[in-house]
Amino acid sequence: MFGRRGCGKMTARAWISRETEQTSLASTLAVGILSLLCYIAVRMLCGTPYRMMLELGISDLIPPVWLFTLLQALAFFTAGCAAGFVLGYRQMGCAAEKYKGCMVYVLAAAVELCWYPTLFSGGLVFAALLEMLLAMLLVVMTTVCFFRVSRFAGIVLVLHGVWVFYLIALSFRIFLRN
Repeated sequence: MFGRRGCGKMTARAWISRETEQTSLASTLAVGILSLLCYIAVRMLCGTPYRMMLELGISDLIPPVWLFTLLQALAFFTAGCAAGFVLGYRQMGCAAEKYKGCMVYVLAAAVELCWYPTLFSGGLVFAALLEMLLAMLLVVMTTVCFFRVSRFAGIVLVLHGVWVFYLIALSFRIFLRN
């Protein structure tokens, strides 16, 4: 897929350029920003996690709250951009996968948004672990659909899957500790 110029293979820059020509930048940014705003709203409604972190005895397992918040916000923004990228994709023949993937993304995002209040507001560690496992299943399903539409969006969602896997590991460590 990638190779040296002039050898008949496409370079990474040319591949990304071709992918981005097929979609709408407006839909990419709109869905990314909407996902980010949803995360910010949940985070503001739940408040600071310090009290629950102290109650559960997990302050040593979680990175500094500012870093955790930044990484989670970045994860929601990039996953939302991938969904917007797919939603705005113009190539014919992929409409069913495009809409199916975006619907599953909405479910995955909703489940991920529920994780924060479940763990840090309610202290329901086992429920938070189950939510993250469900979120990972939905992210995998979304990634498969996105890859069928655009490899670029699929790769971005694979990176989001790494973040969800980290949240599963974190939830599992908290569960074992309590």
